[in-house]
Amino acid sequence: MEQAHLTFKTSLPPAIAWRALCFGLLVGFIIGYSLGLPLIIVLVSLVIVLVIFYLKISPQLITLFVIGCLVALWRGNGLMPAPSADYFLGEQTFIGQVTELPRLSERITRYVVAPTDNNQLDRVLITVPTWPEFNYGDQLQIKCELKEVIFKPYTNRGIWRECSFPEIFLIKKSEAGIRHWLYQARKFAGDKVRTLVAEPYATLATGMLWGDDSGLPAGLTENFRRTGVSHLLAVSGFNVMVLVQVLFWVLLSLGLWKQQASVLVLVLTALFVIFSGAEPSVVRAGAMGSVLLLGQLLSRKPDNINVLSGTAAVMLLITPNLIAELGWQLSFAAMVGLTYISPLLRAKLTALPEFLSIRQSGAETLAATLVTTPIILVRLGTISVITPLANLLVAPVVVLVYWFGLGLLLISPLGNLFTTPASWLLTAVLFYMTTIIDWLAGLPWATIQASWLSWLGVIVFYLLVGWWLVGSGKILRAKSKNL
Repeated sequence: MEQAHLTFKTSLPPAIAWRALCFGLLVGFIIGYSLGLPLIIVLVSLVIVLVIFYLKISPQLITLFVIGCLVALWRGNGLMPAPSADYFLGEQTFIGQVTELPRLSERITRYVVAPTDNNQLDRVLITVPTWPEFNYGDQLQIKCELKEVIFKPYTNRGIWRECSFPEIFLIKKSEAGIRHWLYQARKFAGDKVRTLVAEPYATLATGMLWGDDSGLPAGLTENFRRTGVSHLLAVSGFNVMVLVQVLFWVLLSLGLWKQQASVLVLVLTALFVIFSGAEPSVVRAGAMGSVLLLGQLLSRKPDNINVLSGTAAVMLLITPNLIAELGWQLSFAAMVGLTYISPLLRAKLTALPEFLSIRQSGAETLAATLVTTPIILVRLGTISVITPLANLLVAPVVVLVYWFGLGLLLISPLGNLFTTPASWLLTAVLFYMTTIIDWLAGLPWATIQASWLSWLGVIVFYLLVGWWLVGSGKILRAKSKNL
């Protein structure tokens, strides 16, 4: 509490000014999403008065914070509103462009298309058979019975209409840009893994490596959800960090200097973001990883708080709807856990070996689980009580999926003599994971209902986590350097 009475210098350091502005942007987006505008004005005014009165914070910081709040409220207020209840419904014929990678299941494929001849509608969800196949960027003529979308995770992304099994005609194939070629490389890599590894392990591997879990059996997907490890099936900050560690280790082992390896990993990270579908979590994780790598190149240690808050603020300024997406909320919370809680847990997990970064991988998975669990409780109403045990048993071998999976792709041109042992190793790791997950998911008490938990409980939980971090000296030392 002694720091509450510190007086800031007349000229603010750029890092502190940037932090105040980013915090203002984040607070503005959060309260704009959660509350009505009159209540926002009252709440923000009350918070500002209390902060100035009790903490004696510099007026310059308060000014930057308020500017950030106002910019966020203005930006969030400019979102495209929902179309009227009777707009663009019923029998319609329109031209649309595929704007996301297709989502395949066992019998159907889902495409998200943006109507090119309709400026009042953002995107439409199309459900079709698995054949014929269309690619990202393809231009289609669609005739179908459009219905209103009421599923909030879709409407938060600007998907207001949907239709099933329409008449589709391909008008124009996607142009052969870098994104097109990377998506084709992703498809080629997935097909290669499926020829070398049996199902469902092949699809499980591609899901963990670059987020392509299309076609994974519904029962296995549900078991991942019941045990609280479904985040392993989607590319997130955790996956990007593991990939960066593996690539960095490989490049240094090949004899590259640290700066040379950083430059190459920086380029490969940008390509991987596009390769994996450029989901918000991957874009944010890639941006953060790039900042950290740039810090290594410049021989400077980046300010983690500024990197986290700045990346989140910039992404929300570009796409304000992200604040409502569960995936973005989980991904941002996970990155906080990876940055601040993972080092603390790593020091405690001495029973795990350092070999192939197994201890670090386990600490990162447990840290991400700790901070994302409250959000899952509020948004989904259920929680897996065996999540800590599942992560403790599975997390240490996650890094092996990257080693064996990426290694299998690299040696695939060498023939069966080399690929067969590698595919056996990868299958053995995935068999262990699925066996543990299926066993834990079969327990009758694996999940519980938690509809009683509110956002107030989540805030209290994160305040306690913050207090723990401050008590561990992680934030106080960083703060004292910047004051």
